[in-house]
Amino acid sequence: MKATLDTERTAKILAAVGDPIRLRFVQALLAETEMSSSAAAETLGVSLALLCHHARILVDAGVVGKRKEAQTAYYSLNRKILRDSLKGLV
Repeated sequence: MKATLDTERTAKILAAVGDPIRLRFVQALLAETEMSSSAAAETLGVSLALLCHHARILVDAGVVGKRKEAQTAYYSLNRKILRDSLKGLV
């Protein structure tokens, strides 16, 4: 049963990262400890609304963490979940 859950979790993570915009977001977060939503949108060349849509998918998959400070969202990469999920593939 555990192997099935791990496989499903890995599939969800890969699906979340499988979109080009989300993959570029993950790559941008590799170089940063944390990034604000507006900085991420600017870095990716997308609107804030589109960034929030893609960020929500990454947060739901556990790939990205999110914290709010006033009206600004800050995102950070969950490196451990990426490492653990990809460990069995390579």
